[in-house]
This record gives sequence, C-alpha cells and structure tokens, in this order.
Amino acid sequence: MPDRMGYRAKWGLIVPERNTVCESELHRAVPEGITINTARVSRNTPAAWTNDKEFRDMSQATLDGRPAALAQLAAAEVDHYIVGDAGFTISREAHVALAADYEKQTGKGVSTAALAYLAALERLGARRVAVITPRLPDSGVVSGGLWEECGYTVAGAYGLNRHSAFEIVGTTEDMLRTGMAEMGATDAEVVLVTGTNLYAMHLADAAERELGKPVLHINTVLLWHALRQCGFDDRIDGCGSLLREH
Repeated sequence: MPDRMGYRAKWGLIVPERNTVCESELHRAVPEGITINTARVSRNTPAAWTNDKEFRDMSQATLDGRPAALAQLAAAEVDHYIVGDAGFTISREAHVALAADYEKQTGKGVSTAALAYLAALERLGARRVAVITPRLPDSGVVSGGLWEECGYTVAGAYGLNRHSAFEIVGTTEDMLRTGMAEMGATDAEVVLVTGTNLYAMHLADAAERELGKPVLHINTVLLWHALRQCGFDDRIDGCGSLLREH
C-alpha cells in the first residue's frame, strides 16, 4: 500500500542525538511527496569537546551508533538514507567503504555529507574551496583533511570556535555572515559551510548574491544529493544555486 504522505519517496535521516537543526531544515526544504523520517544516534560520550582528541572520540562514538539507527529506519521501509553528520575526521576511502557497507546492509542508496560535498564540487567543476567550520580552522578537519586529500586546495578556513552541540545550534546569523564574507573574499571558487547543526541553509541564497560565488551549506548539499540519487530533478528556490540550477 502506498504511503499517502511519502508518495514519491520516504527518506531515512540519521542524526546525532543532540542535533536539532538538520531534520528541521530538511523538513522545510524537501519537495512535497517526500517525507523525512529520523533516527537519532545515541552515544556514551559528551556532546562537548575542548580538544581534537575529544572531538574525534565523539565522532567515533557517532560512527559506532549508526548501525542501530539504520536498523531502526529499515523498519519504516525507507527508500533512501541520509547521514546527517559531517564525519570529516575520516578519509575519503573510509567514507566510500562506509557508504558501501550501509548500502549493502539496507539495499538502498545512501547520502553522506562528505560524498555529497565531493559530488557537488565535481558538478560545479570547482577545485579551490574555503571552509567554514563550527570548530577551529586548524583542527585537521579542514587543513590537511578530506579536501586536500581529494585534490582540492583550501584557500581559506574560518572557525566559529564552538565547543559543544548546544553552542553550534546557538550560532547567530551575524557570526555566520561574518564567516561567509571573510571566506567569500578569498580566491576560493566555492564556500563550504559545514556543520549539520548550523542553522544556515536559508542564508546561502543571499550570501551567493553578495559574494558572487556558490555557498554550499551542508544540509542543502545533502538534500541535493539525495534528490539526484533518487532520480528527482526538482529545482528549489531559496537555498542557493546548487538546488536551483543543478
């Protein structure tokens, strides 16, 4: 029997237990006929950090909790999975292997933040990026991390200096606009706004007009990737050029 609300697709979203933004942003932007069904990853580590090791420990705990969330969503018979946390602390090879493992477990397609970003950058033909991170720019998640491993030049990095999930969700628009302006002033071709718990999807469109270059918020990129992976060509206004033009 068809799902009356998810008559086009039912997507399963996996988010860390303290993430309160990703789900809400996707609900607002997703086209009619596609539903977002969420499972939260429980972990036994604090959602706060004072150094890189603590952050990586938390990230690993999130990775360890994903299989249970996948199983929970499988009960809802979802059509596609979205992993709503960044996971930039691991290599591209590890991301590819994890996505393949999830697809094998579920028999469905998977959109992860890292692979979605890489697909978007390939679609745009960009090689130089500037990265806004909720953390510190020298954390290893930005410089020397995934982007450079995959052959991209990091032209600039801006850290919002957030030390917990609750600090991230409280990041103000002024903080984000300042970061976008500074990274837009670099010679990067694209500005990446990472952090699925950053309320920033709605800022991308205006920022692109001001900066004259694409601004890719991670939740927008996840939505774009899931749509295209599922064969949907919906063009969505108000979230930036990626969803509107690609």
